[in-house]
Amino acid sequence: MESIIRFTLLLAAALYMSWGLALVLAPEMSHAIISYGPYDPTTTAMFGAAMIGMMIMFVIAAYDPEREIVRALAAGLGGVGFTAAYLIFIAKAMPLRPLTVISLVVDLAACATLFLMEARLDLRKQKPKVRRGSTGARRRPARA
Repeated sequence: MESIIRFTLLLAAALYMSWGLALVLAPEMSHAIISYGPYDPTTTAMFGAAMIGMMIMFVIAAYDPEREIVRALAAGLGGVGFTAAYLIFIAKAMPLRPLTVISLVVDLAACATLFLMEARLDLRKQKPKVRRGSTGARRRPARA
């Protein structure tokens, strides 16, 4: 199960690295892919830097997937994913293109996978309590 968590974190890192580098290195072209609004180089570069920062955290977490950092990154993925879904489908401020939809699906799938794998690990760690001793019923003496 830890290998699934590591793979998911590295997949998310690849997604965020590609968007981050595209937004930092080719901001005008990338902005046209993700927004209908006016181009602002500062906002686009800061968004790209934030994506690269998240990518670094994904790689660090993949090296040693502690429960707290994995849950925090899953929450971050969920925040970005649900915001993008809102901007695409409700606010109509983000273009509905294959690249944005595929990125959205990968983001939300990674979020769900991380949350579910962590919950599954928690359930495995909780062992049922075994009752020892009498069950309340009297034992019959053994027959000779």
